[in-house]
Amino acid sequence: MRALPSSRALLSHVLVICAMMALSVPLHAQLGGLRRAAERRVGQKADDQSNVAMLVEPTFDNTTIEITAARLDTYQAAMEKRKAQAAQNRAAAEALQHRASATRDSAQELDKPAVRDAYERNASRYDECRRQVQHEQEAAMEQKTQALMAQMQANPTAAQRDPKIKEMMALMQEMGAAQARGDAAATQRTMARLQTLFGGVTDSAGIDRSAVAKCGARPVKPASMLAAAAMNARAETLERDGRALSGGGVGVRGAEVGMSDVQSRMFWERVQSWLAGMRKDAPITVTFTRSEYDLLVARRAALRKAFNGAE
Repeated sequence: MRALPSSRALLSHVLVICAMMALSVPLHAQLGGLRRAAERRVGQKADDQSNVAMLVEPTFDNTTIEITAARLDTYQAAMEKRKAQAAQNRAAAEALQHRASATRDSAQELDKPAVRDAYERNASRYDECRRQVQHEQEAAMEQKTQALMAQMQANPTAAQRDPKIKEMMALMQEMGAAQARGDAAATQRTMARLQTLFGGVTDSAGIDRSAVAKCGARPVKPASMLAAAAMNARAETLERDGRALSGGGVGVRGAEVGMSDVQSRMFWERVQSWLAGMRKDAPITVTFTRSEYDLLVARRAALRKAFNGAE
């Protein structure tokens, strides 16, 4: 009869068995992962072979140039450099956004609601009063114009001898000539002289002067509001600069890869569209020479990393 193992030996056997069982699960999973990766490679290779039948011969010109190994090397290096720069730009853009946020916080602290409300109430009252002054000025000019027209209709012969009417007619002719030759400055000067002739003003500066007696001076913005506005403007500039850094188009500039900008853009679009997947209903994804296609297949992994960031 075979002797039973001692307790210590039995414990050893149990520990070994448990360790083997514990290791068997990740080992099995690893083997399964390797098997699936191999299956994907086999499937990809089969797809690559079948896609050859879909190829359409391209026409190379000043826009579309051939994808060669040398050009692909240059473009890929430029893309990787661009990605590195983009990462730096994102960091700089985030810093600018933080500065913009802090600047807006400072602006909000400076902008006192009570001070702003008081200014806006005064400004609103002034604007309403100024509109009334403008309406009165325009009504007075209209009344004088109507009186002159009535005088001309009642006695045209006497009206032609009236110095004011003669000056008005001369100014009207002068303004018509200025408008005909497109001289805006001369037109404005003649208009101002007509306003003076009729004893009224309709220009903004003139109305401001007329409004002083009735409305007082235009309210001045408080220093706190001006400082807050300046800070908000600074924040907008920081935000705009940040957006410019974090933006940027696709591909690289032609000068970086020895191409024109149009050629560089088309080069990027051809490679990117091929990486996205060949489709019969999308000509750009299948319009390649056989040598271009084989080159893209050979470089697929590196191109995905350079163009899309995928491994």
